This record gives sequence, C-alpha cells and structure tokens, in this order.
Amino acid sequence: MSNPASSTRKWLKKLQEDYREIVRESPFYEKLAVADSPRDLQWLRQMYYLSCDFTAAVALRYGHCHDLRFRQAFGEHAAEEVTHPQDLAAWMREFGFLAAGEEPTSVPPTLETLAYGGYFIRSAIREPVAHQIIVLNLMVEGLAYDWFSAMNPKLAELGLTPKGYWKVHQKADLKHQILGLDLIPPHEPDSPGGKAYARIAWEVASLARQELDAWAGVPAERRGKLPLPGELALI
Repeated sequence: MSNPASSTRKWLKKLQEDYREIVRESPFYEKLAVADSPRDLQWLRQMYYLSCDFTAAVALRYGHCHDLRFRQAFGEHAAEEVTHPQDLAAWMREFGFLAAGEEPTSVPPTLETLAYGGYFIRSAIREPVAHQIIVLNLMVEGLAYDWFSAMNPKLAELGLTPKGYWKVHQKADLKHQILGLDLIPPHEPDSPGGKAYARIAWEVASLARQELDAWAGVPAERRGKLPLPGELALI
C-alpha cells in the first residue's frame, strides 16, 4: 500500500519542478547570462526587500506555530534567516551597490517586488501550516535555489565575490525546500485539497515570474503567463 504523504510529496515536488522550469524561462535569466558589468545588476537593490519580507515571514510563522511537529524546524529556519537582510546590505556596501551611509531602502521596491514579498507575509499570518510550507519552503526556496545557482557564478565572473549572504543561500535553500512537506495533510492532485495545494504553487510561481520579468524590463502586457495546474501533468 502506498504512503499517502509520500504520494503527495511526489506530485507536489513534480509540480514545483515544472513551475521552476517555466520561471527559469523568464528573459531575466537571458539578461543575467550576458551581463558584463555590475551596472547590469542594479535590480539587486530589490533583493533587500525580498530578504526582509522572507525573514519576517519565517519569524512570524515560528511565533504563531504551536504544533510541535513543526515548531522546532520552523524555529531553526527562522534562526538561519535572521541576519540575512543585514548580511546582504553589508555585501552591497562592500561592492558598491550602496554608497557610504546610504540606506538599502533609498531605491523603492517595484510593485512586483511588493506583491511577491507581501505574499510571504500573508501566508505566515493568515494561512494554515500546509499553505505556509508550500509557499515558504517548497516554492520560494526552490525558486530561490535556481536564482542563486545562476547568480553566484555570474557574481564571481564579474569580480563580485559571492560570499556571506550569497554563499550560504545556495546550499541552505536546497535543504529548506522540502522542510515539513511529508507532514502536511495528504491529498491526491485531483481532490479538492490537492487542487488547493496546486493553486498555491501556481500563485507563488506566477508572482515570481512577474517579478523577474519586471526586473528584466519586460512590459506588463508581454510577461509570461503560467499555465494553471490543471494544464500540467501532475503525476
């Protein structure tokens, strides 16, 4: 007899991988590949806002969690993220993305950055644990792993040593993306619960793609639209 939790993890992980592949098709990654100067990476200023929102979200999640099955892991995740906004700001100052005395928030966030980061916070304060795990672990950490995997070699190529904030993320995100996935209520993909899980994954991936397309300068009317979960093969 198959394990329902293992089956749910399997189809959710496949859905995550499908959406990650589509997000990687953003023109952002094409522009990143041909960047030949730090001047081509000014959208890095937006990362400060995402780092702050994600750090706040995992801290809120831990603070609100009373389920002992998740509490320790949520606490460890929050502790590992807590210094990341400051670490990123320090790196940006060292490599000239911030002037001496300049605040990281001197460049305002884009609406797409606000939408993506705001979704993290909403999940942490309004949604059940299963929603939080799909958002803050399965999807966001998986998408982040792809992003750091592309960013770190480019930073090294441009002489912008990917240390500290950058170095720790690529390894940690690979671990964090499956945190708690086997403990959420199991659902088959065609059940009401499974469809709700899949909708969450689509929402996160859609916001991430919109954000990256915006950073690449793609006009709103030309940005990629992600297929709904029902249009993908989940098994």
